[in-house]
Amino acid sequence: MFNDFIKHYNIIRDILRDCFLYGCFSRDGLENKRNVSSRKVSYEMRRIQQYIEEKYIKVDKDGRYKLLSLTYDFMRHSDNFLVNTYMTKSFTRTDLLTYFFILLYIQAQKTPCSLSTIEYGLAQGGYISFDKISSKTIQRKLTEMVKGIEILSCEVVKRKKYYSVAPDILEKLDNNELRELLTAVSLYKNIIFPVTAGYFCIQTLEDYIRYERNAGGNDIDYFNYRYVHFHPIIEEQVLWEILNAIHQGNKIKLFYHSPKNKDNCSGSKILSPYKIRYDVRHGRFYLVSFDNYKKCIVSRLDRIENVEISEDTFQKENYDEEYHKQMCCSWSSVSLGSGKEPENIKLEVLIDEQTEDYVIEKIMNEAPNGILEKIEDGRYHISIRVNDSGELIPWIRGYAGYVRVLESAELAEKILNDWKEMLLSYGIV
Repeated sequence: MFNDFIKHYNIIRDILRDCFLYGCFSRDGLENKRNVSSRKVSYEMRRIQQYIEEKYIKVDKDGRYKLLSLTYDFMRHSDNFLVNTYMTKSFTRTDLLTYFFILLYIQAQKTPCSLSTIEYGLAQGGYISFDKISSKTIQRKLTEMVKGIEILSCEVVKRKKYYSVAPDILEKLDNNELRELLTAVSLYKNIIFPVTAGYFCIQTLEDYIRYERNAGGNDIDYFNYRYVHFHPIIEEQVLWEILNAIHQGNKIKLFYHSPKNKDNCSGSKILSPYKIRYDVRHGRFYLVSFDNYKKCIVSRLDRIENVEISEDTFQKENYDEEYHKQMCCSWSSVSLGSGKEPENIKLEVLIDEQTEDYVIEKIMNEAPNGILEKIEDGRYHISIRVNDSGELIPWIRGYAGYVRVLESAELAEKILNDWKEMLLSYGIV
């Protein structure tokens, strides 16, 4: 999906992460932190700003430094504007014209054409010059249009390839059915990962309805989403490669951000990718993988710069037992350390039974392995086993006023210190 549209997206992703999303470094600040020139940073920042609308970019000043960041309201803006950053592949004028001339010539012939027929027809019509483009280039474009873009079909007759326009897979759908399909994809494009495919599908359907069917009125803006984060989309190329490796049973090597004067390749290990976990609340992808000693390793995708697919293979079922043992009590992403046992946490929930009973249902939906015990009206105890109680802190803070920690003095102390620090920051204490 991505290889046909993206060229050197790793660079775009790094600048988005460091200058717009997570680090918000200035051009000079990033040059001091990473092995990258300020000229390269400036160029990529300008290019990114060509794809992202100005209303999503916030500008702050830190002395003489200009800091950029992205700002959006996912309830107000239902389309992920970061998808546009994937449309960065570089085409020359000859590239674009060659694609169009090949497609138009084959369509005009209304019969399958061989490579020699296509070359001769384009040359005779003055559309190509063999001084500027070779026969190998034409052949390569035809292969891309068959296997990559899939807008051409190829039939082999007596060891000779004949090309024709691919069948219209939407031909049997009427305009109303197409609009219903468009509505369905519009819903799922933000909630089924990787979501980039949904946006590309939407664009294709809209263009098809408008230009092939000559039917307008396709703008669909029916949906709003809660807890839909836009920023994980820039990790989707990495996600796509890891998912392919998981399904094909290939081992991988991960490359991380390199600090200034450090080797990016140092410390990288060959891993067996097992599963992708997604934190809905914070919008983060995690890769759960295993090394050769079956040690569980959890990696955040927003820190991975590149993925290298190895020819070495593995059997996913060989790690089922280890995954269950080390991750079954993981609240989000922390594996169980060697020789450790999960922590037992007990929470007390206080609610008004008449108006706030939904709080209990919501908590149990978010903690499906928790054990609920009703002590009396308006008072409940919930017992949870987790690998690391620290992962519960943001979740518990979200229920301030309803939940307090009964068991796990360490967890209660952490939350107390967090509240003290917050009150100090606001000048209340």
